[in-house]
Amino acid sequence: MAKNPSYLLIVLIVLVVILIYLMDFAVIESMQVKAKKALVLHSIKCEGKRKSWLAQVANYSIKELEYLNLQLSYMDSEGNTSACTAGWEGLPYVSHKVTQDTLLNFASVTKVFTSELILDLVRQQKISLNDKLVNFLPKINTDNLNDARVADITISDLLSHRAGFDGNITNDTMVSTLPWCPYDIKQLQGITLDFDPNSKNVYSNIGYCLLAKVIENVYAKSYTEVSLDYFNFDNSGIRFIQSNRADQRKIPDMNKSAYLINLDFYALASVGALTGNSNELVRYIHEMDRVSYPNVTSRSNGINCEVTYVRGCHGFSGYEYSADKKLTLYWRDGRLPKASALVTIDSDGGVLAFLSSSEDSAAWLTTHNQLIKKIYNIYLEEKNHV
Repeated sequence: MAKNPSYLLIVLIVLVVILIYLMDFAVIESMQVKAKKALVLHSIKCEGKRKSWLAQVANYSIKELEYLNLQLSYMDSEGNTSACTAGWEGLPYVSHKVTQDTLLNFASVTKVFTSELILDLVRQQKISLNDKLVNFLPKINTDNLNDARVADITISDLLSHRAGFDGNITNDTMVSTLPWCPYDIKQLQGITLDFDPNSKNVYSNIGYCLLAKVIENVYAKSYTEVSLDYFNFDNSGIRFIQSNRADQRKIPDMNKSAYLINLDFYALASVGALTGNSNELVRYIHEMDRVSYPNVTSRSNGINCEVTYVRGCHGFSGYEYSADKKLTLYWRDGRLPKASALVTIDSDGGVLAFLSSSEDSAAWLTTHNQLIKKIYNIYLEEKNHV
């Protein structure tokens, strides 16, 4: 007697489901990634005098580092801007394309702006790099410090991430919902530093929040007020996230991350709260590079560091990398969930900015290191052929 056709259909469906379940999902995922890459690569648009080598950076970022969108801008020593964009804010063809008008997070690249404010005070001789932090914190009683080394922290130490804070040892409260800086600076009296000031470089967010308190003390204004005046942000596309809540919805993935939504961006104003686009970013950094010593490419002469390593040498604003005597890159990077940012200043006077809302949170450090090396090598190759 023949089997019921509906029964056979059910059996077939069950077998298909089992086969799908038993398939190598890594293969399926790999196919999906390749398809996404192809779409993003096809979406690349570049313009300007340097569009050829910028396109190389964009292609590498997508094909090898798996970024699914980006803004990329370069301003040469003469002030000419070239730019590339690629990808979408969300799903391809369904969401908005990333353009040079798309708002993207600067993350810790914000620190370059804080460095500039401090270094300008040094240039004006209102403060010095050797001044002690505690001199600008009137609420701190230096006779009642839990750790006497706190009194030794200098402005230079804070700029260079050499102040004694190590987030791998003591929790970095700046990226929590309840940071003590900038609200309760007296807590500095009770902390224990993780290493002697100026003994080594360890990246830390808290140092740049403390630099903001120095800025506020000198100007007798809030950090954001000083920044708005100094950088004239109101006439640019750059904004502080904390002071522009209505525009958060315009930042890709800003409202899709509970972690981001719960961060205190007022506290992070000097650390990682700026947002904008890569064209605006290169314009500002380009101007910072053209002022006298000390500027954002400077570092203390007394610090021994290895410039042939990507993260082997940190100055007053970022890292210094030089694998070949013909070229040096001064650079700063940053990340937040769904945000990658990176800027470079080359020894020829050009500035490059890379922004994306697509990143692998588990591998971002390695990815950024690879991107810096690629930018360096592409630029060096072009330089050698000129």
